[in-house]
Amino acid sequence: MSTYIFGDLHGCYDEFTALLKNISYNENEDELIFTGDLIGRGPKPCETLNLITALKSKHPGRIHSVLGNHDLNFLAVFYGYHKAKAKDNLDVILNAPKLNDYIEFFKSTPLLYVDPEKKIAVAHAGIYPKWTIDEAQKHTNVISKVLKDPLHTKVLLANMYADHPDHFEEQMLSSDLNYWRFIVSAFTRMRLCSKELVLDYGHSDCTVIEAQKDNIYPWFNFGSPFEYKRENFTLFFGHWAALNAQCDREHVVALDTGCVWGDRLSCYALEKQEKISVLSLQKKRESK
Repeated sequence: MSTYIFGDLHGCYDEFTALLKNISYNENEDELIFTGDLIGRGPKPCETLNLITALKSKHPGRIHSVLGNHDLNFLAVFYGYHKAKAKDNLDVILNAPKLNDYIEFFKSTPLLYVDPEKKIAVAHAGIYPKWTIDEAQKHTNVISKVLKDPLHTKVLLANMYADHPDHFEEQMLSSDLNYWRFIVSAFTRMRLCSKELVLDYGHSDCTVIEAQKDNIYPWFNFGSPFEYKRENFTLFFGHWAALNAQCDREHVVALDTGCVWGDRLSCYALEKQEKISVLSLQKKRESK
């Protein structure tokens, strides 16, 4: 059995199936794990979801994903709390015969996947530097519980889009909405932060080097990521296509190689400890 961890698919179904063929995927033996953003912007979101949900239905213990910001955006659009943008290519999903299946799939998808036996953790944007993996798991369990409650789901999705709070404090635990919003932001939007671990959302269009001039740095430069080695855990994340999967921190692996932006789709073969990629079929454009 082999384990493969995939970067952001964004509905790039043809590249996804090409990569499955490239790795000689055996659905009866191999395990697939996805870093989120299964849909959004790409050309074939329904085909992508149909394949993943079909595989998960047949092999629930071997197919795992986490929520990405585009997946949550889809839920917010479905519930009427966010307007669909043409570039996100959501209309085809919203009018699909299996729409309700897609909704239930995403609502049952966690923000963090941890395999204690294989010593891996997978999150879309990463884990907030102040948190250990155990603490992160506790926080994401809160959101999983929220998404199982119809009323709480609507409250979260209606108030999800805000840049505050931008850092974690223990007293936040007594304020459901702020606490929920920060968990979602940390796991699905995080890229840069200050040395004080204040998340930054204002440098999304600049390079890491440019951000450093303003004393803003990649989240994985700080805090608990340095403890993963001690715990023998490796953290895998996607989300940040502009990094081009370049992360120099031991036991932290970036996997978004910008397939939807015309670069390539990548996965990590866990047992071989190597990245495998196929070229994108999408038109080349600048990643965000």
